[in-house]
Formats: sequence, C-alpha cells, structure tokens
Amino acid sequence: MRAAQSRLANHASVLWISTAPFIPEALPASQALRVLGCEFDAIVFDAFSGLAVNALAAVSGTLRGGGVFILLSPPLEQWPQFPDPAYQRFLPYPYTPSAVKGLFLRRFIRLLQEPISPKPIIQFASQTQAEVVAELVKAATARVLTADRGRGKSAALGLAASQLIAQGKTVLLTAPARAAVEAVFKHAEFAPDFYAPDAVLLNLPRADVLMVDEAAAIPLPLLLKLAQAYPRCVFATTLHGYEGSGRGFVLRFQQALSQLDPHWQSLRLEQPMRWPFNDPLEALIYRWLLLEVEAPEWQGDSQQPVEYRQLEPEQLLENETLLRQLFGLLVTAHYQTRPSDLQQIFDAPNLSIHVLQQAQQIVGVALLSREGGFDPELSAAIQRGQRRPQGHLVPQTLSFHAQLAGAAELVCERIMRIAIHPAIQGQGWGQQLVQHVFKYAAWQAADYLAVSYALSPELLQFWQQSGFILARIGHRQDTASASRSAVQIRAISTAGQALVNTILMHGPIDPASVSRN
Repeated sequence: MRAAQSRLANHASVLWISTAPFIPEALPASQALRVLGCEFDAIVFDAFSGLAVNALAAVSGTLRGGGVFILLSPPLEQWPQFPDPAYQRFLPYPYTPSAVKGLFLRRFIRLLQEPISPKPIIQFASQTQAEVVAELVKAATARVLTADRGRGKSAALGLAASQLIAQGKTVLLTAPARAAVEAVFKHAEFAPDFYAPDAVLLNLPRADVLMVDEAAAIPLPLLLKLAQAYPRCVFATTLHGYEGSGRGFVLRFQQALSQLDPHWQSLRLEQPMRWPFNDPLEALIYRWLLLEVEAPEWQGDSQQPVEYRQLEPEQLLENETLLRQLFGLLVTAHYQTRPSDLQQIFDAPNLSIHVLQQAQQIVGVALLSREGGFDPELSAAIQRGQRRPQGHLVPQTLSFHAQLAGAAELVCERIMRIAIHPAIQGQGWGQQLVQHVFKYAAWQAADYLAVSYALSPELLQFWQQSGFILARIGHRQDTASASRSAVQIRAISTAGQALVNTILMHGPIDPASVSRN
C-alpha cells in the first residue's frame, strides 16, 4: 500500500477504497456510492479490507480514460485462501471465512491470465449525450432512456432537468432510493424535487415533467401508474451495471407502455464518457462480474421434457458457458441480481443450485439457502429479540416478528431466487421446478420449504398453487415497490406441519386484501 501511495503521488485525484487507518482520505467500500458522478485519475481498491465486488464495479466506472486502477490483494496463489472480511456479508451464523472455498477468486485469477478479446463493434441506434438532453427537454410524450454504466445517463438527466427548470417548468425526480440519483443532482444546476415512487402516487404533486431513474428496480404496475399520471415522463435505466440488469425489464416495460402511449420514443447512450470503446479495464470487469450477460435465446421445444439437475459450484467454475446461462437467466428475471450474488453462488456454504435443462440449455434455475436449526436456548433468545444471528431470514422472521415459539429450531430451505426462461413462462415449468426442490429439501431433512418476496396477487397465487401457505405479511410498504414483504411456507416434516397448523389456527390472511395494498 505504501508503494501505491508513492506511485500515485503525482496524480491530481486519487480515490482510495480501504479501511486502512493510515489512509485518512480513504472511503470504506460501504460508502463507495458517494463518488458516483465524480472522476478520478487513479483508483486504489484495497482487497485486504474486503473484496466488496458491487463497490468495485461501481467505482471502476469513475476512472478517467488513461487512468490507473490498482487492486491490492494477497499473492494470487494465496488469495483464494485469504479470510476476506467481505465474506461476512453472505456467511450465515455460525460459518466463518474458513468455510469459503474461494471459487469466485479462482475464476478471477484464471481470467486475469487470459487475453481480453475486444468486443465486436455493433451499430446501435445510439445518440450523443447532447442529442439525448435536447430530446428530453422538448419531448411531449414518454421517453425511455437506456445505457450501460459510465455512459452519462445520470448527467443527461441532470442537465435536462436544469434546462427545463430554467424554462419555468416543474420537474420531479423519483428513483428506488435517493442515493441512486446523487449523480443526477451533481449535474443539475437547478435541482428537481425528489419524491420516493410511492410518495409520488400518494400525493400526485403537480409537475410538467416526471423523471424516473433506475426504473427497472421499480415494479411494472407502479411505473404504468406513473405514466398515466404524468404524460411527460422520462424512464431511465441501466442495462448492465453494478446495481443490476435492466435488459429484461426494458422488453416488458416497452410492450406495456405502448398500450398507454403509442407515441413514446426510445433513447440510447452507447459511447462511454470517460474511456474509449473496448477499454480493457471495462472488458475485464464485465467479463469477471458477468455484467453483460442475459438469458440466451430460446432454442428448445416447450413440448419436450426437461431434466432436473443439482449443480455444484465447481461445475460452474469449470464450464463458463453453463455459468453464463445460469446467471443470464437470473439477471433477466431479477433486476437486482448483482455481482455479489455471483460471488455468493460460488462461495456461500449454505447455498444449493438447482436447474432445469433441455438439450444442454438451462431453462430454469432456483437457488436455495439452508436456514434455521438453532438450539432451544438461542431460538428463545431470537424470539425475545435478544439475539439476531447473521442470515437465517425466514426462521428469524417467524420467530421474532410472528412470535412463533420454536420456529427457529426447525430447519428451513428458503428459495432465494427462482427464474424460468422468458420464452416458456406460464406453462407450469416454475411449479415443476418447485416440486423438484421440495423433494431435495425433504431429502436434506428440512422441516419446511419457504420463500420471501414482495407481495403481489400474481406471486401469491403462484406460491399458493405450489402448496405454500401465507405465514406472514410485513407491516411496512417498501418505498420503491409500494409492496409489503410476504413469507410463505410449505411443510415437509411432522414438525413443519405442526408449524403450518399453528399458523392456520391463528386464521389465514385474506388473499383479497393483497390487491387493496
């Protein structure tokens, strides 16, 4: 680290991501999003302080072209065995870093030793930033702005908002969280008013233009309500980036928006703002963290049978095509699938991977997290609110929030993610995959299968048809989705059935109430 300080002494602006006490200007990885919208001549990322891959992906986009990116790490041959502090993010109690196999890092080390092939130059219907700003200022109907990270999307929104406000227009800005639009405000000489998505719909403040940033992280029904309430609406989202992938969202949203506003137009920013096309650092980051993957084109036959398989992380390490299929399916189905999820797939000791395959193509994937199984003393402390061990979402929710005695003693397999290829959704393959993981959970001697998700009538119906009962609905609505969290479970063992019976004895929650929230 001292060597890095000496080497960068002549650089005007240096960003340090570290918790080292002798670098007073350093930011911890947890505060990395504060620098979005800034530019640096050099970046030093201290992996000894924890390889927080979401932060690494984010800050790499703030480096100027020709800049220096230094990743401080243990010697490569020792790095996979290093007890990384960042592992605590996904290691549930009582696991320690020694339980991590280091597969995520083994893949990265392999990629470092392979040549980086330049991307093919593809001609898109892309606009310059100035053209996008001009279009946003004059647009009378909805606009959908898409871009990869580092393409100046936030700057374009900020500049357009300032010009509109200077013309006497009222501009509102909304996003899943205010932190997500700090870069917009940095580029706005005249700042728009910020509202959370649910607050916009609740209060319907007057505005000439509504700007929605990171729209892919907001549920589709809410976006359509915003489009109905504000005819001049800008929906912007990142296609590939550290915060998730918006490719699948864009396809779904554009189809729905066409029903409301046939005159909407698409805008795209393609050229990087700070570095040239085919920049080697961007290429490495994208390849390592799979930022560009999406569900592969469907090449099978929905009438043909599929094969269920449980995959080991080592198989994904050895088969890059299989890995890209699996992760591409997840990022297409779940916007907030992030680089840290890739690390968890490789290294979380309590996670299992389940897929449906047809002709060597993955068409369905489910990730399961093993939770619970606490001793009676710790279970009672959890119920009283005296202990909150890392992880174990559903057992702790049922024990503390629902006050179900002994719930944390039971073993649960929680479905963290489930995704079916978009081309074959609605044909029962999702329920087929649930049946397979139910059998797996029974084989693993779990007491019940569980799922936690943002409540909607459609998802509630799916899980009920899959044999799950509604165990708990959260009290508070999420500001971005206006949805409450839900926990549903399906009994496996006798003890699991007793838990289900206890929940049902207190009276099932009326599913019709879901549509009123």
